[in-house]
Amino acid sequence: MQGQFEQFFNEVPTPLRVQGPDLVIRHANQSFHDMFGASEGICCYEVVKRRDERCLVCPAQLTFADGEKREHEDVFTSNSGETINVMCTTSPIRDEQGKVTSVIVLFKDITQLRELQSKLASIGLLVGSISHGIKGLLTGLDGGIYLVNSGLEKDNPERVTQGWEMVQRNIGRIRSMVMDILYYAKDRELDVTDIDAAALVAEIGEILEKKARTLGVGFKLDIDPQIGTFQGDFKAVRASLLNILENSVEACHSDGEKDEHQVVFTVRQETASMVFEVRDNGIGMDQETTEKIFSLFFSSKGIKGTGLGLFIANKIVAKHGGSITVRSEPGTGAHFKVCLPLEAELASDPTDELPS
Repeated sequence: MQGQFEQFFNEVPTPLRVQGPDLVIRHANQSFHDMFGASEGICCYEVVKRRDERCLVCPAQLTFADGEKREHEDVFTSNSGETINVMCTTSPIRDEQGKVTSVIVLFKDITQLRELQSKLASIGLLVGSISHGIKGLLTGLDGGIYLVNSGLEKDNPERVTQGWEMVQRNIGRIRSMVMDILYYAKDRELDVTDIDAAALVAEIGEILEKKARTLGVGFKLDIDPQIGTFQGDFKAVRASLLNILENSVEACHSDGEKDEHQVVFTVRQETASMVFEVRDNGIGMDQETTEKIFSLFFSSKGIKGTGLGLFIANKIVAKHGGSITVRSEPGTGAHFKVCLPLEAELASDPTDELPS
């Protein structure tokens, strides 16, 4: 009979583990081993989080304390280094006296679900944010058409030219806006070109400096004008870096403990990578937050955040074959490091294989 139970345990298609009150994993099924490797005798946070510190909030410990089942969403790291969005369920195992002696932790991989939700949420977010912009562009088109028509009626070529330039300019802006919507609505192929790193940073700096000044945050650029070029999609890389920089500016603005705040944006070239670094002295983040910050719909800003910005930034960088890392502690600010290959190493996106 015990052999049958062991076979049943191992054949369950969903990863699950059994752990004691010391958080050491006592048993794990085959699905769990396939995803995280050998784990018996090791603390759960070392296996699924790849770290040496306990979680600040541990559902398993709460189940040990009150014997209640728990369900929560979390982010794990597989033995291959892949980040996985999971929905976990904890259930108590009791002895004959009713005391909780072990806890079963079962989880479901919901990464693809979160990817699909991102597409729907991104569309809604973009449509809402650009409505006012579209109205302004249509007003500009009306003005250009009026100048063209009145110029033709009055036989005034100069007015016709001026109006047609307005029409062309606004059509170009509408085209750009539509392409942005399509970029988020469905993954598109990257438009890879040689990017002048100094020109890219200068353009980003011009945008961020205005926002930082409005929020009372200092902004500093540190770049060699002759730093050179790298391969990538200019618009996508710009959007990714802007998301990170805006996050840092807002983190500084949210910090009421310091008199002065500053965001420093530096760029340097390494052997095979262009490295972009963003440092701020804002509110900082604890370890739990840094582990989840690139996860879909996770936001440390409460209702002010969408949980999309840094997720999209990470996705763009990964699609270029690059990486983002972050180091932070509460109260000390954050340090983001983006590495992009000098020669594009385009990575496939698993969501490309999903039905559209």
